[in-house]
Amino acid sequence: MAIEMEVKFRMDADVWAAIKADYDREQTLHHVERQTNQYYDTSDRRLGALEVGLRLRVLEDRSILAIKRSTEQAHKRVEIEETYADGPDSLPPDSPALQALMQEVGIAYDDIAPLVMLRTERFIFEIEEQGVRAEVCFDDVSIVGRCREHKLYEIEFELLSGSEERLYHLVHAFKNRYGTSVEESSIPKLVYALNLVNCD
Repeated sequence: MAIEMEVKFRMDADVWAAIKADYDREQTLHHVERQTNQYYDTSDRRLGALEVGLRLRVLEDRSILAIKRSTEQAHKRVEIEETYADGPDSLPPDSPALQALMQEVGIAYDDIAPLVMLRTERFIFEIEEQGVRAEVCFDDVSIVGRCREHKLYEIEFELLSGSEERLYHLVHAFKNRYGTSVEESSIPKLVYALNLVNCD
């Protein structure tokens, strides 16, 4: 179990592209990930009521099951991850983390169903400065709803190692540079997506 620390910014497509162009000129792109992120819950949203996110991220060479829980701090979440090299595209029923969650909540595997899917192209820059190593991720997200797709553009700063204070220094410099064209948000992608996918 780990504590994930990340700071997210949301913006429109033109601003996202302009900032990415700045990073392309000034930094070295580390790698690109194409992800399918399937979120799950029960029909009565029991996990959501507990502020628990259950996600399976499918990449080209692996899948990652993640269970995330909110904390009292806006930019931190408790995270459990399990990586599967064979890349399953549905929840692995023998997952120890999933089994523990089902026992805790009092649900069975068959109670869990797909909730919403996000397809993401993620451009990842790694920043290393004195006292901090962080990823800056540029996410071009398609939220797959029952009626149509919605777009989301996000830039995420995630602490990999080192000082939280130094990460906030990077974030502060970013906010000073881009001002009101970017909006800091502590709302998880799942919560944001659920507000968009209904047809009514």
